[in-house]
Amino acid sequence: MAETIEAFVSKLQADGVRAGQAAADKIRAEAEEQAQRMIADAGAQAKQIIAKAEAEREKTLSRAETELKLAARDTIIRLQGSLSRALRHILVEAARDKLTDAAFIGDLLREVVMQYVRADIEGQGTMTINVSASMRDQLVQWAIETLRKDLSAGGMGIDLQGTLKGDGFEYRVIDGTVEVTLDSVVEVLSGIVGPELRQIVARAGADDH
Repeated sequence: MAETIEAFVSKLQADGVRAGQAAADKIRAEAEEQAQRMIADAGAQAKQIIAKAEAEREKTLSRAETELKLAARDTIIRLQGSLSRALRHILVEAARDKLTDAAFIGDLLREVVMQYVRADIEGQGTMTINVSASMRDQLVQWAIETLRKDLSAGGMGIDLQGTLKGDGFEYRVIDGTVEVTLDSVVEVLSGIVGPELRQIVARAGADDH
């Protein structure tokens, strides 16, 4: 009877050990499986985080590039505007110096008048010259001493008026009027010089890209 009990106890112990071992093996397998899942999930999350960060980086770079291009374009536009204003200021000052110089105006008008005399436009006639009131005061003696002597043989008369509002002059023969004023001179010069400056600035902007 004693041996039977011992055998029974031994059997129970063996069964318990086997059951415990099985349970331990199962727990260990489940733990390993869970660990593998966690590693896989962590890897997937890491890939998602990296992909998202890369996408954000590309988006940020693209946005920065666009903003830089717009800033460069705006800078060039402002530079062109500043150059145009500076150019106009320079041209205005230079033209005003000449168009307020009575000697220069006198020589220029004499050349203009004599060209009409040499062309013998419509034979007899009168050229109306209009300047500012202050310029007329300076040119009256010049007109008497110079132009009338030059025109005496050409049959053309001169009507020197002083009603022009700005600097420069205008002249009219028959029905045509030619304006040589500060605004008209600056406009012509700006049209000649302006495009060159704009092309230089545009090329400089293109070289920066």
